[in-house]
Amino acid sequence: GEERDDVLLGSLSFASHFKAACTNFAAVPPATLDDQVYASWNFDLSPAFRLLMGKTPLYVRDIKGCKPYLCLGFPPLFSIGIMNGDGLVSCVNSVGAMDGGEGLTFFELNNLAMENHSTVDGAVSVWKDNPREVVPGLAVAIILNSNNIFADVQGDAAVLECSHNYVAVQKAAERNGILASANHHQFLDRSLSGGADPRIEPAITGSYMRLDRMYELLERCHGRISPAVVKAINSDHGLDYTGLARDWGISRAWYEEKLDDATICCHPFNFFRHLRRFEINDALVEMQTANTLYSMLMEPKRCTLWFISGKPCRNQYTPIWLGDVLRMEWASAVKGGLEYDPDTRNPLAPQPSLGRETTKKGPLRRPQPAGHSESVRALAISAISKLEKVMAKSLVKS
Repeated sequence: GEERDDVLLGSLSFASHFKAACTNFAAVPPATLDDQVYASWNFDLSPAFRLLMGKTPLYVRDIKGCKPYLCLGFPPLFSIGIMNGDGLVSCVNSVGAMDGGEGLTFFELNNLAMENHSTVDGAVSVWKDNPREVVPGLAVAIILNSNNIFADVQGDAAVLECSHNYVAVQKAAERNGILASANHHQFLDRSLSGGADPRIEPAITGSYMRLDRMYELLERCHGRISPAVVKAINSDHGLDYTGLARDWGISRAWYEEKLDDATICCHPFNFFRHLRRFEINDALVEMQTANTLYSMLMEPKRCTLWFISGKPCRNQYTPIWLGDVLRMEWASAVKGGLEYDPDTRNPLAPQPSLGRETTKKGPLRRPQPAGHSESVRALAISAISKLEKVMAKSLVKS
């Protein structure tokens, strides 16, 4: 419901922080216990964002004519839809790509999917049927591009990876009900997308480590994945060198120094080691990326979001009942079978709107931009592109 100009001006602050690192997964039958559907998101970002976003950065967006949905973010700054009233859930992670071009940002595409669709296939169609804006870059610009995981109450789930010209979709049904995603392209051909690998961007190595470890744990727990199991997976500090060693020739003994940003539950383990070695840039990059600020588990069939503010290894999940605020049709049927009292776990009050009426003219069209808002947008992209070149010199091998 915010005006486009307000969102763009606020988003300049968001764009000034570089590098985000998240590890996500989706699990659907037969991988889950009791045929539940799960989508999990460890949200890793600079600690500075906690000051801005607060302890519980969740709110409901309810626009007339659209499906209500829960957002992660801060209304003037950015919003990512994570569960709508029909049980479509989503989580994202940042990714670098060099195949760039103009179109709709992943924030806009995500919001369109949540406002208008109930199924994974419907959400995927938003990316396939609309131009996708990708800002070329492997360092700063990573925050403006994303991989996406979707799941729905029918038990379908998919990972969607894209650049401006290419899209790859992998369904959970093709991988025995489990999918995971980190900060690189695993299904989209990197020779097409221009995505990074450790040979040209050593800082992305941790992403490959986290993804290998996530798949290892999901496969180990296959058939019995529950919220308690998800908590244990998201709290994990283990390392898996097998996949990375096979693909890129990187190997390290279990007792040696951890690679930066390499654990599912992220901590800046090597920050002070880098400082002692006067590796200032490495220390700053790790502090920006290796911090899990929030951990979330979406459970749409039970109208529940499990939320942790902070690192999952140190905190417990808080269940948040969404059945009423999102007007989920099956809410009354599942409300009595929950292990927690939903009447005391609903901190999100219904909101008919977030302020001014939306200026959208149709369900799949964004507002007509004013001239000065497009100028602001162009300046923001230009600034990010310049910062990308500066950072890439130290992070990316030529």
